[in-house]
Amino acid sequence: MRLLLDTQVMLWWLLNDPRLGPENRELMAASACVVSVASIWEVSINHRLGKLSLAPAAFRDQSPLVHHDPFGRLLIAQARVEGLMAVSSDGHWPGYDVTLHRV
Repeated sequence: MRLLLDTQVMLWWLLNDPRLGPENRELMAASACVVSVASIWEVSINHRLGKLSLAPAAFRDQSPLVHHDPFGRLLIAQARVEGLMAVSSDGHWPGYDVTLHRV
């Protein structure tokens, strides 16, 4: 099963927060977890506002950074979460676990 993690859940995982109980940790450890680029942006904004002490890079580095285009990463994330086939000529997309049709 593939899981899309909410920003708060991913933070709890990274920070070993007790609010993420053992049952949830086991589920996440046994599953492919997806983190949205939107969550990385959320962490970055909250860090700049002083609402979060965790540096955005620590959060970002938990997901593969094959592609530096944030819009491409959003499209890849959507294709993965929704089980869609992505159609692109971008040479970076094959580096992600997404069904891809290259044009």
